[in-house]
Amino acid sequence: MPTCVECGAAVSSLYTEYSKGNIRLTYCEHCNKLADKYVEHDFVIIFVDMILHKKPVYRHLLFNRLPYRDLGIDPNVFKLGILLILFDVYIKWFKLEQEVTMVNSGFAQHALVFQYLYILFLCIIEFLSFHFGVRLIISLWYGGRYAILKYNYITTTLIISSFGKMLLILMVIWDYTELEHSWLLVNFIVFTSNIEALSVFLDTGYLPTTLVIVFGIMCRILMQIAFTGITGDSVLVNMASM
Repeated sequence: MPTCVECGAAVSSLYTEYSKGNIRLTYCEHCNKLADKYVEHDFVIIFVDMILHKKPVYRHLLFNRLPYRDLGIDPNVFKLGILLILFDVYIKWFKLEQEVTMVNSGFAQHALVFQYLYILFLCIIEFLSFHFGVRLIISLWYGGRYAILKYNYITTTLIISSFGKMLLILMVIWDYTELEHSWLLVNFIVFTSNIEALSVFLDTGYLPTTLVIVFGIMCRILMQIAFTGITGDSVLVNMASM
């Protein structure tokens, strides 16, 4: 059922269509505000509000924009998830190139295809372990609170709120020597966006959702340590810590 982006209450509809291209937005009966003002907004405004961490924009994306699905995630969200993984691969590979110039690493002696596939596999493991950790702690913490908890929407929430990684596109105008600081800023934006979006989906406060996200990050770090520890290359251990 459609949701008011301002207060989170259920509404019968978001707008009334009188003719093609002629619609009238619905007002919420609970807060007396437009149920979803983003219906008439373009993507630029939506993206800006995502950067500003506004709750209404996440209610719009999670409850009103995406079609309801019992299983799986929306194909467009799935493509975004793949894109985010590829961004991680690019950053880690770039970081690796800097590391191997300072230390003698056997990993650098492998073919480029092997290096890429290795880093890609590492990023996929990090992605899955983070999502598994978040799902696990939510099932233990919130499992009895909701009659039906859509875990596919948890994954969707985390992918959408990780949009900040796409800000790395701005590296084309940044000095590459400042990559470390830029990546720290991007990670912070993603971290706070995950908290904001998850608090909207779970309808809970910032402290519980912060603990949930931190638990997911811890699971990802543990998998990083385990995976890179098996390889026995200290350069990869440092690279994975990004």
